[in-house]
Amino acid sequence: MTTHLAPCGLCLKLKQLRDSHLLPRALYKLSREPTGGADQNPVVVTRSNALTSSKQVSSPFLCDDCEQRFSDNGERYILAQCARPNGQFKLRELLQAASPLFNTQKFKVYDVQPLLGSKVDQYLYFAASVFWRASAHRWKMGNEPVGQISLGAKYQEQFRLYLLGKTAFPQNARIVVHVSSEAQPDLMTTVFPCTTRVGGVRRHKFYIPGLLFVLFLGGDVPKRFDNGALNGSYHQLMWLCPWQNDSLFLGSVDLMKTSKPSGKLRRGG
Repeated sequence: MTTHLAPCGLCLKLKQLRDSHLLPRALYKLSREPTGGADQNPVVVTRSNALTSSKQVSSPFLCDDCEQRFSDNGERYILAQCARPNGQFKLRELLQAASPLFNTQKFKVYDVQPLLGSKVDQYLYFAASVFWRASAHRWKMGNEPVGQISLGAKYQEQFRLYLLGKTAFPQNARIVVHVSSEAQPDLMTTVFPCTTRVGGVRRHKFYIPGLLFVLFLGGDVPKRFDNGALNGSYHQLMWLCPWQNDSLFLGSVDLMKTSKPSGKLRRGG
């Protein structure tokens, strides 16, 4: 494995850098075609394109210690809980066996503190690590930039210190987690972090099989988005709802329609 002596992006110490990934390397295996079709590569959605690809977005960025920190504090656990090719979806199974706090025809909302306990922190840490990585480093797939968002210098540093265990989760940030309610969760699509403005507030999103993570960030966020968040002041909530109704999914579909078709996209699969 190629290593580079340079300051680590997280701890800032001069170390041998790993070939770090924007999204966990193990996620790629989960997103491969489970039926063994001719094109088993996952659908990768970037800001301007959608394609099937075997390429993983990686770059020398973190040292061994910080990579291990990310794995121990969220990655390994979350990837075991999300939708998997063998049909398991442990997080959803846990929610479906519990009583929702709110129940409508379109979605169900669960207070997950009694269900997950301290594991809630693993979801927060994992989401924060991906959003921070997308902001703190320039990632590319080939020559195309991917996953480029900006948390702003102040919040980027707050997230870095939180990920190092030196401060609490940023006060003006709220994480919302949507769990796919489709009978067959979308295993084949991965959407890198992207951003938009909603009512004057920055909203960042990314998607891994069965799980959509949303970050709201700004001074008005604690007042406006606290009641629906995983790190809310009164409840720690997750939403069970259709991924295919989300704007990120709909935007991905639009990209697939306008992108140069390849592999399974050419076949309409």
